Amino acid sequence: MTHALIPALALALAALPAPLAAHPHIFVDASHELIFDAEGRLVALRNTWVYDPLFTLLMVEDGGYDTDSDGDISAAELEAMRLWDANWPEDYGGDVELELDGAPLTLGPPTEWAADWRDGEAVSVHTRALAEPVAIEASRLTLRAFDPVFYVAYSIAALPDFSGRTDCRARLVSPDTSTISSELAETIANLPPDADPEAAGLGEIGRLYAEELRISCGN
Repeated sequence: MTHALIPALALALAALPAPLAAHPHIFVDASHELIFDAEGRLVALRNTWVYDPLFTLLMVEDGGYDTDSDGDISAAELEAMRLWDANWPEDYGGDVELELDGAPLTLGPPTEWAADWRDGEAVSVHTRALAEPVAIEASRLTLRAFDPVFYVAYSIAALPDFSGRTDCRARLVSPDTSTISSELAETIANLPPDADPEAAGLGEIGRLYAEELRISCGN
């Protein structure tokens, strides 16, 4: 498994009741900001991840961030959380994928980390620059947020924001889960927490459940 959150919390999750031994374990609402330069080229993607309350509770307890034990995170405590999920393994792709007319775009390492706290849910924000600016007129840009091993389930919570352009549009497309057989779905649901789906011959199962944004700019 390569997700940045797995090493720190595997023991905590394993100690929870048996129903959590099914994939996925963590639930994230993802939103995105596409950033364009003065020439209208796409230069960066800013990701916002809102984690589910149960995972947030485990993370806060594991990290000792609620120093006054009041069940909330103050502004002072929040600063200590700013980099809590920033320790990415070398082989972790960041659980987001951008394609231009079907060809993958290369995203750089995360920068500009920020954290927030919303009604018992941890929020993490980071920016990833493209390897080089990309013109997207007359092309279709596709964004997917997913964990290949489906340890984390991402839901795209909103259409993206566009910074630097006013002529872009996006459409959210749900995965066609009817193509997933009941046998495969049951196998995925019953994977133990430490299972590697690819080693089990299942491939990138997270892709099967991935929502995607289809984005176009210009006339």
